[in-house]
Amino acid sequence: MASFDLCVVASRRPDLLAVTLQSFSDHFFSRCVPARVFVNLDPIFGSEDDHRAVVSIVRARFSAATVFEPATAGFGAAVKRLWSATQADYVFHLEDDWVANFDISQDIFNHFDDRRIQQVSFHRNENWDFRKKGRFHKKKNYLRLMGVKLPIYTSMPQFTTSPSILRGEFARAAASLMDPARDPEKQFYSSVNIELERFAKPFRNYVYSPSSAPVIRDIGIEWREARGIQKIIRNATSTWESAP
Repeated sequence: MASFDLCVVASRRPDLLAVTLQSFSDHFFSRCVPARVFVNLDPIFGSEDDHRAVVSIVRARFSAATVFEPATAGFGAAVKRLWSATQADYVFHLEDDWVANFDISQDIFNHFDDRRIQQVSFHRNENWDFRKKGRFHKKKNYLRLMGVKLPIYTSMPQFTTSPSILRGEFARAAASLMDPARDPEKQFYSSVNIELERFAKPFRNYVYSPSSAPVIRDIGIEWREARGIQKIIRNATSTWESAP
């Protein structure tokens, strides 16, 4: 089986992280064990007690994990830090508020037989149109027609920081080009990091969905809504803010 490192972007939300790690352990890691585990724990959302609880949850499941505990929270910095630390042929990227809907086969690595494919992204719980995507994740532009917002898929590949598996060399090279102050996903296609865009443009991001159904589900949405927290993106930079 292919060797992979696990990267987890986490915050002070032990309740969500525990569910996430249990889910992916049940559906993948119990059969495919990561070579190394890296967790970035940002000081955001919870308390110091929550911070310690997150570390405890990680250590209980992955005793040898490397846990980065930066003094300042930053999503772009977290992804850059994690991907840069990896060494394996592949990188399993995960955030602390997702669950798997069913078992993920180790055959997922077979998609990397196509050298153009640098990322295999799990089909998320949203309305994907595979006829237009051709099973590849591409940048969308929108056209308004009679008040209706219609997506138009471009040829620009769209790489993501949602749960996925990346080719290790690609992840580390991309991390070296990332601006830690900006949203990492937006830097691939929003004209804010031309060097990274140019690097990624020849490659592809395959959407993994064996039954054309969502493979993963976001469990952070209800958590944020219950607390009046919303994600705001300004100038390709993400921040979490309380709703007015």
